[in-house]
Amino acid sequence: MLGVTGSAIGHIGYGILAAPWRSWGPEGYALACAQQWEKIYYEWNIPACGLCLLFGNVYYAWLATRLATKENRTDVTAQPYGMNTTVIYIMLYAITLPALERGHDMFAPCVAYAPADRCTATDAEIQSAARKAAEYAWEVSVTANFIVGLFEVSGFFLGDLVRWLFPTAAVFIPLFGVGFMWLGYVYVVDIFEHPMMCWLPFMIVLTGFFGNVRYPIYKSVTFPIALLAILSSSAFGWMGACEQSTDDIVYGFGSHTTSVAAQYNGVDAATGLARKTCQGTDKALAKAAWKQYAGKGDIFGGFGKGLKGFTHSDVKDLVAQSLLYGAIGFLGSMADVESAEMAGDSYPMAECLIFDGLGTMIGALAGSIYGTTMYIGHPIHKALGAKIGYSLLNGVVYFILFSSGIFASLYNVIPLCANGAILIFVGLLLGRQAFEATPARHYPALLLGVMPFIANKMSLESQGNHSYDMGIQMMSAAGGTMCGIFLCCIACFAIDRSFHKCVVVSFFMCFLSLFGFFASHNDLIDPSTGVRGPRHEKLGIYDSSSDLNQGWRWAISWAMVGVYFAVHIPFQKKGSHVKMPIDMRDMKADPYDSDTDLS
Repeated sequence: MLGVTGSAIGHIGYGILAAPWRSWGPEGYALACAQQWEKIYYEWNIPACGLCLLFGNVYYAWLATRLATKENRTDVTAQPYGMNTTVIYIMLYAITLPALERGHDMFAPCVAYAPADRCTATDAEIQSAARKAAEYAWEVSVTANFIVGLFEVSGFFLGDLVRWLFPTAAVFIPLFGVGFMWLGYVYVVDIFEHPMMCWLPFMIVLTGFFGNVRYPIYKSVTFPIALLAILSSSAFGWMGACEQSTDDIVYGFGSHTTSVAAQYNGVDAATGLARKTCQGTDKALAKAAWKQYAGKGDIFGGFGKGLKGFTHSDVKDLVAQSLLYGAIGFLGSMADVESAEMAGDSYPMAECLIFDGLGTMIGALAGSIYGTTMYIGHPIHKALGAKIGYSLLNGVVYFILFSSGIFASLYNVIPLCANGAILIFVGLLLGRQAFEATPARHYPALLLGVMPFIANKMSLESQGNHSYDMGIQMMSAAGGTMCGIFLCCIACFAIDRSFHKCVVVSFFMCFLSLFGFFASHNDLIDPSTGVRGPRHEKLGIYDSSSDLNQGWRWAISWAMVGVYFAVHIPFQKKGSHVKMPIDMRDMKADPYDSDTDLS
């Protein structure tokens, strides 16, 4: 939550919405929109997240109790339940950011695009308009979140079918991709940005969790590794480990100035001055957050109000996108169930998918813009000795922190890398599990499948600008999940010489490509703003009627591949140059084994 809050408030709110170049409203209007967005985020969205996290964690604790009773076991670990990180990041930039920008323009008290003719409005008019703009964006985001949950529930019947049809490597791609990119790489980058604050805590996590080193307190009681990392990082940060100089430095032949602090810690949108220290270590911001939000959380403040988004005319555009994000959600949840079963706890796939979607819908009803899901990391929790009680404790603690208004203060007193080091451990362990559960011959497919997740990160360069590399935009669509899964899937089937499966997948992908499910970048990058056009990641019919459409090109490409694979089928015989297929569940088979070995 610390990471996504940084994106929602720091980058999208104060970084993009309140950017100095957004000057076609009254002076101070863009900043007021960002401030009103921050208030709604903390007062309505965060408490609603606490409610759905309580619901989900209690349910999964009960489900684990049911499993333990049925199998007469005491070592059952409940499924971890938390925020749906992959979909959250996608929806923040694909739905919330555009909605905030539309709201800013729709409710501006007056508009003047020339800075010299900048219009004026009273402070009351500015604040009123900014509140309407922020509420509009929140309503659109909540409605989209509700639709995503609805699609997740409706996808429950596909779970066991996909689990049976898809190779293990493809099932693990959502976990591996998110773990490697959003839990691993992103926080390693943050650690390298502030080494004096983050490097030692990172080594504590590596040594403690991977090296199994423990620090005794009394007899068999040891100091929790995660807590030690968080406390040390926070302590170093508050002692000034990430403070930088705010002195101006001239760049660009004397035409621009910057500072070390501005480059490392960012700029305060309200004052335009560089921040001397980094997020989570600023005393003034921490005090302001405590004064404004602590003890003022309202769990029912946004209850039911967010679904007003269904009355907005542009809600029809959300349905297609939300179907895509719902598919991403249940594919990720499916991988979580698979992961738990391999760790020894077998949970009912359909039931888990239904309650994942219900949790998201309950959160949206309460005012949350964020979806929830079974969180990746069940094997890690099990290895650390967690059972059923931890799930109940998680739900209660999150509910208290989020509904009481304290979270805003925590965001401003805990540096991002304090828990980032722990998330890196989780991400790396998920990658290890993916390789351990996958036949060695499918390792290349696993590596191919994670590449779209890397492209998803690369698609955002800086300051809200999108990469002009069209290949990156193609791979990164839908967070890289759809591309990653099917790229891995077709690679596994090709390696196993399962050419009939390759043909089925190829012609199925023709359909997905033509209608915008796969590689859904059917637009350009706006050269004036550096932002993708409105047709990116939208479902539709992308035939050759428009020069922008690329879906038909992908449909033809998949059809060509399908024909290529189909040609092999008649020649696939024992003893021929086209060997017999390999059972995709066989962990030891190798493509270079003889047909006799495979039989």
